[in-house]
Amino acid sequence: MPKKVLMAAILTSLLSACQQQAAAPTSAQIALAEQARPDDPALSQIYQRSCISCHTSLSSTAPIVGFSPAWKPRLAQGMTVLVQHAREGYKAMPPKGFCSDCSDQDLQKLIEFMSSPVTEKTGKERT
Repeated sequence: MPKKVLMAAILTSLLSACQQQAAAPTSAQIALAEQARPDDPALSQIYQRSCISCHTSLSSTAPIVGFSPAWKPRLAQGMTVLVQHAREGYKAMPPKGFCSDCSDQDLQKLIEFMSSPVTEKTGKERT
């Protein structure tokens, strides 16, 4: 009987080592996220008022601006679902991210901005 328990423990340990651990952004990636702003001045104002405090902070559960490993599984759900989550609130995110005057189009543009890769030269990748 102890041999079976030992084998189960070894197998569990080996299998857990094979699971991918969630990647964490580096301090350089956080710094780039903190500097990034939408090109559109009106969208930039909304972003700075309603999004930046959570989407540039590791203490938040929000995905960091431009950090692909955090955004990839969310984007896989589709933009319709992401806009719905942003509009209605999801987990720790309040409805509309405290942007009561944001339209669904504004929310979509903000999601597109925050989920696009950050570059060192521009702060945001130009598309």
